[in-house]
Amino acid sequence: MTTAIFNPGRLSGAAPVPPAKSEAHRALLLAALGASPVTLTGFPPPLCNDTLAMIDGVQGMGAQVEQRGDTLYVSPAPKAQPGLPMVDCHVHACAAALRMLIPAFLVRGQSVRFWLEPTLFRRPLDAFDPLIKAIGGTMERIPAGENGLCQVIVTGWMKAGHHTIDGSGSSQFASGLLIALAHAMDEEGQPAPAHLTVTGPIVSRPYLDMTLSLMRRFHTAYTEVTEGEFDLPPRTGESPAVVPVAGDWSQAAVLLCAGAMGQPVWVENLISEEVCTQGDAEIVNVLRTMGAQIEEKDGLLRAVRPEGGLSAIHINCDNIPDIAPIIALTCATAEGTSVLDGVARLRIKECDRLEATCDLLTRMGVEVHAENEGDTLVVKGGSPIRGGFEADVSADHRMAMLLAVAGVIADAPITVHGVESLNKSWPGFLGSYQKLKGE
Repeated sequence: MTTAIFNPGRLSGAAPVPPAKSEAHRALLLAALGASPVTLTGFPPPLCNDTLAMIDGVQGMGAQVEQRGDTLYVSPAPKAQPGLPMVDCHVHACAAALRMLIPAFLVRGQSVRFWLEPTLFRRPLDAFDPLIKAIGGTMERIPAGENGLCQVIVTGWMKAGHHTIDGSGSSQFASGLLIALAHAMDEEGQPAPAHLTVTGPIVSRPYLDMTLSLMRRFHTAYTEVTEGEFDLPPRTGESPAVVPVAGDWSQAAVLLCAGAMGQPVWVENLISEEVCTQGDAEIVNVLRTMGAQIEEKDGLLRAVRPEGGLSAIHINCDNIPDIAPIIALTCATAEGTSVLDGVARLRIKECDRLEATCDLLTRMGVEVHAENEGDTLVVKGGSPIRGGFEADVSADHRMAMLLAVAGVIADAPITVHGVESLNKSWPGFLGSYQKLKGE
């Protein structure tokens, strides 16, 4: 376990954010299932564990992925032949990779054994149960063995036709199926049309829209007949030769929130939130609502705390759960009481992020509590942020980033154990932090 001590100070300068892993997952999968090589740009090394998880998955299908500089060169997998031997894939702790790869292997009729961390094993996969049962397949979940890793073994062949998935738990299930069914086959192994029904309220709809946007960029047709009803004709033609992947707004939110809390740093490697398909670009509107100034210069972006301080907010986090914790910290520095609705899904992330956020903010001297059966977070702002404590974040990268920002604005250092968890999404975070003069 690696420990870092984050000291009070003042951040300044500029730093890039890593590529958006949500876009990277979809682009890698679409490239691997396509018919021609694709060059993916925007991947400066080192790659995060979540991106490596998807790379391992598509390589398990037979695709080839090579990194040269900040570019990934992807050669698609060979045509599927149901009945191929089972392959092994390591998805680390990445729920998105696991949930999107399962349909991809099913549509190829290729059995797969996923190896995963216990933190991922605890996260739900039951949305797949009715679908896998309907196609006569199996999904076996095996707890951790002597090597400390759990297993999920999936068999079956999902042919073209009508399929249904529950979209109320995570949009990742539907995203994986949309991409997979665009490559579905009939009984003879020929490309054939498919239809997907996404039932229930579709949570994190912006991430589903991101999937549809990437499908269009990869010349993969679909029609949303009505809300949650998708016609998917067989994918034909070649993939685009080059697909750029944008910087990650989920990570940018950390630095933008730091700016709104009085640490104005410039963020590099972002595309405008006005054209971005990443849901977490909503952070710009959130901070503006709190009174922060959003400044742009030469392609860089930063948030600046207003002279009169930030104002409390009442927002819904259904579509932006990943950035709810850093927003909660920002609310702790605002005047008044803020209310964050739609936070129940934080309980089924890498850790129980709702409980962790409440615990850490309480230790900082912030009055905070959950109500409405855990779907609402209430944060009373205005008190100084206290440091002088230790915390273990080995299970969750986002808690590590939250504490790194808190350490800068606190009245005493914060000691954080388990900062290697940052490798899941931003292995260069500590380097960027120091570049911004963080101690």
